[in-house]
Amino acid sequence: MPAIVPQTYQMVPVGELEPHPDNPHKGDVDVIAESIAKNGFYGTVLVQASRMRIIAGEHRWRGAKANGLDKVPALVVDVDDDTATRIMLADNRTAEFGAYDDQVLAELLRGLDGLDGTGWSDDDLNDLLADLDSGIEIVSDTPADRRPAAADQQERVRPRIDLDDEDDLDDDGADEDTAPPPPRPKAGLTADLLITLTAAEHDEVTALLGRIRARDGDASTAQIVVAALRAYST
Repeated sequence: MPAIVPQTYQMVPVGELEPHPDNPHKGDVDVIAESIAKNGFYGTVLVQASRMRIIAGEHRWRGAKANGLDKVPALVVDVDDDTATRIMLADNRTAEFGAYDDQVLAELLRGLDGLDGTGWSDDDLNDLLADLDSGIEIVSDTPADRRPAAADQQERVRPRIDLDDEDDLDDDGADEDTAPPPPRPKAGLTADLLITLTAAEHDEVTALLGRIRARDGDASTAQIVVAALRAYST
């Protein structure tokens, strides 16, 4: 079983800490400083006890300095230089393997009053929504051909049947290979499709319909729904 690294929690003056000289990761200090200004400093900086050197959280430490904080909470761990380097590399690398559920992310961002302090911008959100919409292609529908009269339809699909061959008949006595498909709705008629949505889903659907129409013209809701179902089914 892995060991728990010996560690203590301390409030450490920012001036007593030093960044690791070999840290290859370059973060965006401005974005982190903005988050700290909006949300406050949360969590800790990971520090090697023997050198008071930052192993993880260097850019959060720099963001704290940019906001004029005198002290930051730190987890001070008792490890040698080799282990400190390995922890630093692992902390940077493991964060790169994560991924977002773009749909959930978009819903979270759209549910906030503003994006200040999240690291995301309005442009980021617009790009995200555009990517979610990109799989939908609007295809104009064409009216169905007029269906033949019932008598004509029956005459066209009723071939000769060998009554001595029971394998060719279904339970109703009809030939399975030549039985007509289920009837298609008549051309020119419409049908209602009712979908129950939550309030959040309703807001998102309304916004997405507006974005699609702004991009593709005055497409009907039915056209958009059919196009979305086509894209989702492939």
